[in-house]
Amino acid sequence: MPRELMRTAQSTDLLERQEQIAPNTTVEPDGQSPVDLNFEAFDLRKESAFGYTCRSLAELKNIKFALASFVINNLRRRYRRSVLGFAWSLLNPLLTMAVMTAVFSLLWHSNPKSFGVYVFTGLLPWTYITDSIMTGSQSLVQSEAFLKKVYIPKSFFPLVAVSTETANFVFSLASLMVLACIVGVKMQWTVVLVPAAVALLFLFNFSVSLILAIATVYFRDLTHIIKVVLSTVFYLVPIIYSLEMVPEKYRVLFLLNPIFYFIDLFRALIYVGTVPDVVRWAIPCLITAVTLTAAFYTLMKTDKDLIYRL
Repeated sequence: MPRELMRTAQSTDLLERQEQIAPNTTVEPDGQSPVDLNFEAFDLRKESAFGYTCRSLAELKNIKFALASFVINNLRRRYRRSVLGFAWSLLNPLLTMAVMTAVFSLLWHSNPKSFGVYVFTGLLPWTYITDSIMTGSQSLVQSEAFLKKVYIPKSFFPLVAVSTETANFVFSLASLMVLACIVGVKMQWTVVLVPAAVALLFLFNFSVSLILAIATVYFRDLTHIIKVVLSTVFYLVPIIYSLEMVPEKYRVLFLLNPIFYFIDLFRALIYVGTVPDVVRWAIPCLITAVTLTAAFYTLMKTDKDLIYRL
């Protein structure tokens, strides 16, 4: 009985001491001096945009193996029960290019061989951009079950969608190289710089897809609007014609289109065979940096609310 009274007295004394200590401090069990706890350090609302971006990238790095697994599963599911399977990723752009070459080479009175490669160098990046945006914009809505069960960074699913389309794009580029050799178009050494252009376009597609994926959570009809907008923008990108064919007073409409600079970069490296100057590299880099910053800033502002909107 005396032991219980002594324990009660010690507990009461400890409670009285804690009431005299500031709210942000605590007492160690052995009776040592209190330790300050800075709860503001854990307040994510005061986290800077740069800090949030670094933390998000670190989280994505920790689940890189899951990213590879998701991408492989997406590719398998896309071509499941298909006779030709993954070969369709090569045949689709080839067949589209063949139709465009047959029609527009006669219309523009151009050599079908060189014109086919010219169309292909513009059509492949365009297809990569549109497919990434379409699948990426729906990635968060379609991954609702995952997001509500376990914690996964919100940027993970747009990254999976864009990475899947990147795999298709890389194989399509390989088919382009083979086609160019078959028709007699000589490839220049500048093709070794194509991976840098692919990496730049990958970041741009990821940024745009992340922004649109967040917007689609709040406005589900955006998916249908994106389809209409992309079909319209196609005619504002010189894919089946050159920019020199456009009247000079209307060229500003094409120069204001950010997609134009990425396609122009691929065309210079593959079709023209020249190293783009600093300006032709700097503009896509600046566009990518701005969109990537805007994407993570948008995600930071909506991170806590997205799960309740799904």
